Amino acid sequence: MGTIDKKYLTRIREILKTGNESLDMTKNLLCNIALGEQTSKHYQNRKTAWAWNNLRRYKFVRHIKNEAKDFYLLTPKGEARLKTIVIDEIEIKSRKHWDGKWRLVMYDLPIRFKRARNAFRWKLKDLGFFQFQKSAWIFPYPCEEELSFVADFFGVQKYVEILEVNKISNEAKLKSHFGL
Repeated sequence: MGTIDKKYLTRIREILKTGNESLDMTKNLLCNIALGEQTSKHYQNRKTAWAWNNLRRYKFVRHIKNEAKDFYLLTPKGEARLKTIVIDEIEIKSRKHWDGKWRLVMYDLPIRFKRARNAFRWKLKDLGFFQFQKSAWIFPYPCEEELSFVADFFGVQKYVEILEVNKISNEAKLKSHFGL
């Protein structure tokens, strides 16, 4: 699957702990299919059968049967659902040691992207960024890959710039905010 990095899918499978086993099963199955892993068509239990039935009922997967193989593929609708799962579960790991560089995210979105701008801003806040100025957010740890995925998800990639900055005046306030 080219549109979602395999690293994110693998990480999501590790952190799926919503408390709803059936929902976790569905997310896991979607990740497995996207990663091209072998999926069993034999149901081990009722929850697995329920998850498979829902995936097919909502047309998230398509069953492919040919002479050589019997497998499932994500449909465009399933891929969109998986992207939504990834965007909800994505996180930026804090490091033990700060490298002394700030990651400054700046964006200038045209007015027609108002909803995407709001969603992107809320996701930056959710990821732990500090609002430096109106359309400039800052973070102390590497985050380029995650932000590229988020910007791509909201369709604003070409309007977002990520800068790596060595020094900021009055950085004591930022260090205090991030506990550095």
